[in-house]
Amino acid sequence: MASLKKLIAPALLSLLCAAQAHSESLDPTLLKLMGVEGPHSQFAGPYVGAKLGANWSDSTGQNPRSTHLTFFPGLVAGVNYDVDRFVVGFEGFMDFHAGSTTRKDGGIDLKFGMPVNGNIMPYGRIGFTGTWPDTRLHYGAGVEYKFQRNWSVAAEYTGDSANYQGGHRRNDSLTVGVHYYFF
Repeated sequence: MASLKKLIAPALLSLLCAAQAHSESLDPTLLKLMGVEGPHSQFAGPYVGAKLGANWSDSTGQNPRSTHLTFFPGLVAGVNYDVDRFVVGFEGFMDFHAGSTTRKDGGIDLKFGMPVNGNIMPYGRIGFTGTWPDTRLHYGAGVEYKFQRNWSVAAEYTGDSANYQGGHRRNDSLTVGVHYYFF
């Protein structure tokens, strides 16, 4: 649990800073000093969300388990920043796929996207998942569609794998989620 706190704390701090930076009550000079100026993409700012997914995983070694499918819910929270015509963000996630070889996963990813037509954003992600049974590289790709000012839907693939105790573990997921943007 301590490793999860170490991953989530920076994401929450970023979320608070972004909310402060986008506040309309701040002095425009202060906003400029923070790097916030001009019009923003529809994907800039802090958000929270929920997702549903399908997970397939397997493991070899001491506790082998053949490939199997599990359905699961998950939660996300993040913040995105405009960098020229790109969007760069941090997203904390928690996946509750108890039937997989990794049970529950939580971590933080760095997201890179580029809005197309203003309300569609393909993106890639890379980061770490840091809960049971170990810390692993986490990666994926997806597309997000903003259907209202504060709401979007996202579909994505994510995966991770690890070598452990003479075995190998693989974990892949396909998810669909809804995000609420605070502004």
